[in-house]
Amino acid sequence: MLKVFWMELKRTLRRKASLLVFFLVPVLVVLVSLFFLQAYNLQIVKIGIYNEDKSLWAMLLMRFIGSVLRQENIVTLGEDYEDLLKKGEINAVIVIPKGFSAKLYSKQQADMLFIPSPVDLHLSTTIFKVLDSVLADFQGSAFFDPRVLQYIFTASDYPTPRLVMKNPNLKFSDLIFPFVVFFTSILVVVSTSCVSTFLDRENKLNEMFLLYNLRWWEYSTGKVLAHAFLGFVISASAYVFAALVMRSYVNPSIVLFLITNVAFLYSSIGFLISALSTDKSMANLLGISLIGLSLFSSGFLMPVTALSGPIKQLLMITPVFKTMCLVREYQINEVVPLHEAYGIAIWTLTFFILAIFAGKMVIRRR
Repeated sequence: MLKVFWMELKRTLRRKASLLVFFLVPVLVVLVSLFFLQAYNLQIVKIGIYNEDKSLWAMLLMRFIGSVLRQENIVTLGEDYEDLLKKGEINAVIVIPKGFSAKLYSKQQADMLFIPSPVDLHLSTTIFKVLDSVLADFQGSAFFDPRVLQYIFTASDYPTPRLVMKNPNLKFSDLIFPFVVFFTSILVVVSTSCVSTFLDRENKLNEMFLLYNLRWWEYSTGKVLAHAFLGFVISASAYVFAALVMRSYVNPSIVLFLITNVAFLYSSIGFLISALSTDKSMANLLGISLIGLSLFSSGFLMPVTALSGPIKQLLMITPVFKTMCLVREYQINEVVPLHEAYGIAIWTLTFFILAIFAGKMVIRRR
């Protein structure tokens, strides 16, 4: 098994072009991600408002937000709004905290908490930018002067309410961090592992494995480990590069767990494709399809919540979607949803076992 591991690793890294790809892919994914972050557009949205203040001015502010983003898009919520965010039924939640109107009356800065959806980064980003820009335009006006109900002429030095993130250290650019880290691994691992058995057949290495009595499970395990190791190194490099360029930080232990899962999962799936495909062209086609499906189900290119019911539900159970959401939930709420982590681990273990048994399809004694 170790011999197969080292052989596969050396063969993959032997070509200078492969080394160049391994180093360039993390850099390109980071730069392209930053470019696409600037291109999100506002679509039909659902915004939840949780009003803890219960004052007249809080009610008027809710109407103001509805006038900016269409009243039919505004939903009044209770304390259970986190479940709606996780399911993608709400694109963002604005919390009007207790004491909001009291701060307005005393000319203090009144903050509203903004909680983005871990499911749909596109619309959360746009909602925040639109509302933040609109509120900034009212700075210095008498619009948010509480005495406007009593007087026609008022002072204009009342500070405008502002939106602040629930996690004050979180930036919206941080929310593309999961895509940057994990998709680099998926891209390289799938593209190399899905044709690995065909390279052995072309070089007649299968006959040598049979001659030296290599067991089928040693062959498949060595193959999966080699590509998983490459995927781990690539994701770790992307993590460091993204942390330096984007100044994003996620707990290393969480990233380590997810990087390992993603690397093993897609290395296993890539080997399965290679072992079960009838020819190299089909393996390449299936590998490209898997990369495309992972790209779309990650929620980076398009909002998953904008899709129809069955397709939306299908994409939301994929491992890549769950991995992205787990990191975003940690970034937003600073809590790890353990049930999601266990679900990702089960996906990985299942495909790893299937990949090991797929070795029987390649190492067959006549």
